[in-house]
Amino acid sequence: MNIQKYGFCPSTITNNSIGVPARITAVNRDLFEFVCDIGTGFAHLKSGEYYARSETFPTTGDFVMLDWQENGESRILKTLPRNTFFSRLDPSSSGHGEQAIASNFDYVFILQSLDRDFNERRLERYLALAWQSGAVPVVLLTKADKAGNYSTNLRIAEQIAIGVDVYAISAKTGYGMDQLTKYLSPGKTIVFLGSSGVGKSSLINALAGEVIMATASVRKKDNRGRHTTSRRQLILLESGVMVIDTPGMREIGMFGVSSGLEKSFADVESFFGQCKFRNCRHQSEPGCAVKAAIRSGELSRDHWESYLRLNAEARFADNKAEYLRKKDQLYKDFARYHRHGSRENYRNAACTASFICKVCGTPANPEGAGSKHRNHCPHCLSSIHADNKPGDRASLCKGIMEPIGVWVRKDGEWAIIHRCSSCGELRSNRIAADDNSDLLMSIARKPLSSPPSPLWQIDRQNDYCDVV
Repeated sequence: MNIQKYGFCPSTITNNSIGVPARITAVNRDLFEFVCDIGTGFAHLKSGEYYARSETFPTTGDFVMLDWQENGESRILKTLPRNTFFSRLDPSSSGHGEQAIASNFDYVFILQSLDRDFNERRLERYLALAWQSGAVPVVLLTKADKAGNYSTNLRIAEQIAIGVDVYAISAKTGYGMDQLTKYLSPGKTIVFLGSSGVGKSSLINALAGEVIMATASVRKKDNRGRHTTSRRQLILLESGVMVIDTPGMREIGMFGVSSGLEKSFADVESFFGQCKFRNCRHQSEPGCAVKAAIRSGELSRDHWESYLRLNAEARFADNKAEYLRKKDQLYKDFARYHRHGSRENYRNAACTASFICKVCGTPANPEGAGSKHRNHCPHCLSSIHADNKPGDRASLCKGIMEPIGVWVRKDGEWAIIHRCSSCGELRSNRIAADDNSDLLMSIARKPLSSPPSPLWQIDRQNDYCDVV
């Protein structure tokens, strides 16, 4: 055996270290498989070092110093410093602990299959964790031979994985496999991430040139993959490349991924410094660059909401006490707004208050509405998302309600369709007597300015109907 073939660098040995350097190739609860210059074997942790002195518990891929025992039980004395490290929120810890997955790898191959498994939100989650590990992520869209036209999914993956190589491949036919050559240098370690059934084992077999991993077909009943890998293990291929296969993880909790989120969502965070206010919460504040980007289509609303969800999950994992404190404050805000709403509830009584529009700054008076209801600005037709139910003033959103269309009620009265720029809520509000008629007509004419088919075809269809 030669431990240096497994990527070991002698300079990682710290001063006063004793024992034989080894690399962990698999973990079976409290029993660790290893390889070293003397050979391979199994070892337990030295309790005094790991439980009494809080030494870092090793995981697959770690380099350690161990007390080699040829005819007895070897003991791991120390975990050497890591170059890269990947972990997730431990699913068995009720959201309190970290589960180590792998360490000391160079690339993270993120696999999603093009036939069934492609999931944008899961890809964002994997990318954040991959960036956090310190290694280089690579996105592989597998089973291209079964996907037919996969150009849409490939484009979506490239838009999500900013600055990351994205390849469509097929381990079965060999399509696209030559593109992976630059990552397959001797001494390099690659960790594979993906759900069950995406083809991790098949890809490892293709890279090895022989069947070294068991494979299984996807269940027809629910299109879910079967677990063919039951533990994390490091395998040295004939080419000198090492791979760490991991059991399929369909859901993966965020743990300590602040810098990973910054890289994975660099397109989102690029807008933060462009807001009008330095402490902008990106909710209903004027001059918010994030909201402007969502309205213009420069930033996807789904991508923004995914960023918010993963950020909240990461904050919970990093500091549960602080997360719960903020959550408690949110509930207090709910109660305060509901108390406030009970004093200003317009479900049964008309609102007679004047206001100044937050969008265009125009004063709006109830007298000009021509009715008891005034729920939007007569000049720009914008409103505020203040209600959960009409008149209750209970919404915490307070986003700008933008006029996006008009429709005609059964009685012939026009109504404006408003969409909240913060949460996307749609509302219908009757027009007022003093509404900007030019703007109303402009909104009404928008569909006709871009009809789904040429208008002259409508006349031809009408002539045809008359003949029939």
